Amino acid sequence: MFKLELGKYRSIVLSIALFLIFDLAVLVLNFVISSQISGDALLVNLAGRQRMLSQRIAKTALQVERRMVEVKPFVNELAELRQASAVFNRTLIAFSQGGTTLSGAGDEVTLARIDDDQVQAILVQASASWSPLVASIGSLSDENLSLEQAEKLARLAETTNLQLLKLMNDLTNRVEQAAASKATTLRMVQVTGISLATINFAVILFHFIGHLRRTDRELERARKETDDILRTTQEGLFLLDPEYNVGSQRSLALSGILGMAVPSGGNFLELLRTGVDSKTLDTAREYLDLLFNHDVKEKLVASVNPLNCVHLLAAQGSGAPEARYLQFSFNRVREGVKVTHLLVTVNDITRRVLLEQELKASEDRARGQLGMLVEIMVVEPAALHQFLRTAVDGLQAINALLRDQADPPGSRNNQVNAIFRQAHRIKGDAAALGMNSLAGTFDQLEDLLSALRERTSVSGEDFLPVVVQIRGLFEQIETIQNAIVRISQVRGITTIEDARPQHDPVVGRLPFVQRWYDFAGQIAARHGNRAEVSYSGIDIGTLPLPLSDTIQTIIHQFLRNAVVHGIEPPAERKAIGKPESGRISIYISQSEDGSIELSFRDDGRGLSVDRIRKAAVAQGRLSAEEAETWDYRRIVGLIFEPGMSSQEVVDTDAGRGAGLDAVRDLVSRFGGHIRIGSTPNEYCHFRIRLTPHPVGKSPLTSGSGGTP
Repeated sequence: MFKLELGKYRSIVLSIALFLIFDLAVLVLNFVISSQISGDALLVNLAGRQRMLSQRIAKTALQVERRMVEVKPFVNELAELRQASAVFNRTLIAFSQGGTTLSGAGDEVTLARIDDDQVQAILVQASASWSPLVASIGSLSDENLSLEQAEKLARLAETTNLQLLKLMNDLTNRVEQAAASKATTLRMVQVTGISLATINFAVILFHFIGHLRRTDRELERARKETDDILRTTQEGLFLLDPEYNVGSQRSLALSGILGMAVPSGGNFLELLRTGVDSKTLDTAREYLDLLFNHDVKEKLVASVNPLNCVHLLAAQGSGAPEARYLQFSFNRVREGVKVTHLLVTVNDITRRVLLEQELKASEDRARGQLGMLVEIMVVEPAALHQFLRTAVDGLQAINALLRDQADPPGSRNNQVNAIFRQAHRIKGDAAALGMNSLAGTFDQLEDLLSALRERTSVSGEDFLPVVVQIRGLFEQIETIQNAIVRISQVRGITTIEDARPQHDPVVGRLPFVQRWYDFAGQIAARHGNRAEVSYSGIDIGTLPLPLSDTIQTIIHQFLRNAVVHGIEPPAERKAIGKPESGRISIYISQSEDGSIELSFRDDGRGLSVDRIRKAAVAQGRLSAEEAETWDYRRIVGLIFEPGMSSQEVVDTDAGRGAGLDAVRDLVSRFGGHIRIGSTPNEYCHFRIRLTPHPVGKSPLTSGSGGTP
């Protein structure tokens, strides 16, 4: 059962309800009496018309008589006589019994029976006088009307008219008296209602003026207490409505904590927009919507507060903005079960966050150094020394590219691509040796280079973050070298095993081959695949260092591409009749002239021309029309372009479009060429020929589309 809790407002609510009842009663009576007066006015008009119709009937009867005496047509007069008598008769019946008749405008109107004894007595007399005349008019015939009948009708109409005029005049007077009486009643009702309403209003005014004063004093005292709290608290406090607008009451410390003025009614999300990214802003909006939804429990969503730690830049006068970390907490304000507002508490947690970050950085450095030490311990010494030499050479080459700022600005994009190739090559070699911490640092460098490559124009200042990252890589490699020295002091001088003959029957167990096996297994594990690597050929350790390093880098990149792009997941391979583990075959041979033949084949899904074409169009390398006109060979050749990748998600192993670009650069440096063969869902085969010595930058000849 609904129950209205009035409390201290009971008296004023009852008084107002009584006031409304008075008003409603007056309105109802006004409506009823006004309707009655309106009906009486219609009766007065109709009664007046009856007098006019009586005279008209008598006049028309005399005209009919005269027309017959003069032997003139009387059809129109006779029709008018019948029409007037019909209206008079219909109205008289409506007065007596109720019914419909015609108004003065000719519209149908409905009359109720007049319940007045005097009126009914008048109507009875009128009906008695009218009946002979209406009967005589009804018996007239247009063709057989005689002069005698016309004279008789005229005399009867004259006599009846005098009687009806008196009776209809009495009827009009009586109806007017009734209307005047009702008008007097209406005025009395209005005066009485207004008087009672005025008295009631005076009672409300004088009865509650003291109560309002007491309430004002209580509100003033409560407001002062609230102001004292908001002025002295060290936290930022304010209320938030469902439209995300800030309330008028907020703590004095709020503006200082946020580092900006907070206007009343300002949108909270707009205040945050300058300090957080769009994703955090959208998440904050969804979180606030959850809090305003009373069906969602507050404790369940408290742990997913996206504003628990927000990094903002607070303005400091004319100086540089100050970085701050703020914590926003939200508590519901309810009225019954409905959430009307959120009480927002803001705290400056910058000192705590900086301490936590410093502690975490110290832990990360210690963990990274320990991890790097473990990685160094498991790498074959010869391979480690060889890698460090290659890495230092590569970083020095990058430094040389960074120092070369004499080229016009348009060529700096080529500079980015050249640095990208060097970095990607060193990263691949580090990952192949299992030096993941160093590979991760190179991955960060590639992120910076990817951002530069996406810009339309690159200036010298844009390379500053890259310079800082390169300096860090030099320091990291120097740390590794120092660690090797310290380890050597403990374990003694590390010896390197002599190179085995080129055609050693156990070549599959050579360290560089084992590293290929391990590298392929690591990538496959990260991507949920399986891969088996088989190798036959020469011991590349017997080759000159530049050539062996180049082969290592090429194999590393081909292994990465084969496992990530080519080999299908085990379930997919099983469904199409392939072994669950992908098979990768590597063969390297050396000709009598010293040139190297490298063959790399996997039994995966092969090259997808459609996928390459779509990626080229999506990246803006080709228009849709150009992509349709290019043949197979030209489309496949795009996989060696800088930044070209069909991988939608960028991760450590793929998606940056730098691997095959680096392979092409290396093959070009050794005056070589590449041939590609591929059949969809069967295999992909790369064949590379390298000359024994680097020849500098030379054109790269590549072929694709045929079976090697």
